[in-house]
Amino acid sequence: MKPSPLLIRLLLIACASALAVSAARIWWPGIAGGIAKLWWTGLALLTLAALLDFATGRHCRGLSGRREHPGNLALGVDEAIQLTLFNGGSRPLSLQVTDQVPAELRWAGLPVRMQLNPQQEIVTHYTATPVRRGLAAFGYIEVLASSPWNLWQRKVLLGENQDAKIYPNFLGISSLQALSTEQTLRYMGVHQQQRRGEGLDFRQLREYRRGDSQRQIDWRASARMQKLISREYQDERDQEIIFLLDCGRRMRARDGDLSHFDHALNALLLSAYVAIRQGDAVGLQCFAGSHSSLPPVKGEGSINLLLNHVYDLHSGTAHSDYTAAAEQLLARQQRRALVILLTNVRDEDSEDLTAAVQQLSRHHLVMVACLRERALDELLEAPVVDFDAALMHSAGKDFVQRRGRLLQELKARNTILADALPSEMHMSLVETYWQLKRSGKL
Repeated sequence: MKPSPLLIRLLLIACASALAVSAARIWWPGIAGGIAKLWWTGLALLTLAALLDFATGRHCRGLSGRREHPGNLALGVDEAIQLTLFNGGSRPLSLQVTDQVPAELRWAGLPVRMQLNPQQEIVTHYTATPVRRGLAAFGYIEVLASSPWNLWQRKVLLGENQDAKIYPNFLGISSLQALSTEQTLRYMGVHQQQRRGEGLDFRQLREYRRGDSQRQIDWRASARMQKLISREYQDERDQEIIFLLDCGRRMRARDGDLSHFDHALNALLLSAYVAIRQGDAVGLQCFAGSHSSLPPVKGEGSINLLLNHVYDLHSGTAHSDYTAAAEQLLARQQRRALVILLTNVRDEDSEDLTAAVQQLSRHHLVMVACLRERALDELLEAPVVDFDAALMHSAGKDFVQRRGRLLQELKARNTILADALPSEMHMSLVETYWQLKRSGKL
């Protein structure tokens, strides 16, 4: 139990009136005795009331509460957390309700004040927004219950500890599950290149359509069905895509509300989802701080396996060693695959990065997905108004030019590039994968 704001105000008034009584003894000694008796009477009444209120309000029998929230949360997506309180006691309760929210969530709408009558149940909500991936641990529901005369407050812990997993923003994936691959790509705004020729894998027989090539016609089936029947092909399946994910200190840079690492994870998951829908297997290897890995997986449930593998991954402070990452991948991955390196490229990486790409290219098809820093674009677009701004502009332009030369050097070595702002990397990555798939290079 602790004194309520009302009791504290009353005690402050009593102290101020005590000073007034002391002043009256000096200035009005004739009436000071009567004023003093009134003050002592009031103090005695306040003390008695406080003691009685303490005795009757020290227990909150019958008060219970529970919390309801989704077990899986998505980074950056608002969620409504429901708190339910029930008063099974015999007296009304004046409550101030808050929650022990994990540090991984930003919340709004707490505390909540309510009046809970006997045998009454009240449901309230507050909004929580995940700001960091991983396991979030909710504590208890904290309630400050006032005594009958509001002179005391008792802290009561209700409910139980609960956990929730905070994943990368997978809502984009769940909204695409009912769509075909072509519909998914159109929904994402990805430009689909016209396929040159047919795919490599036979899919099915169907009736001839205008525009089908003569090579597609199955003459034996046509003779049997007494009408033209065409063979339909599809892109080659059962290929492997390995994401080589940089977890180094550069990926800690922020673009909007998310870090480069979180943007890279979102791009990885969406492109992995498209690849799995195409029948390919997707694997993962992390480097620079984390050495987590996942062998290539395919089929239904693979995207959930990938989500559960990466939801608590975070970037660290280690330096990104591309050569060591390439050697580690080559030791594990024997079958030819599309290796997608997700990183933040800078010109000082030239020697290490080109050596790693050259080493990987001997056995695999290599794509470098570069997260371009939005701050550089904003710096170059800003007006030059003074000498300091001119120096910053010149330095930024020099940095961009040196970075561009590194990308050109990688391109000259037949490395596939996907260079985009972090918020646009998912579209660039999916579009580049789809072009490779359609071209037959994969």
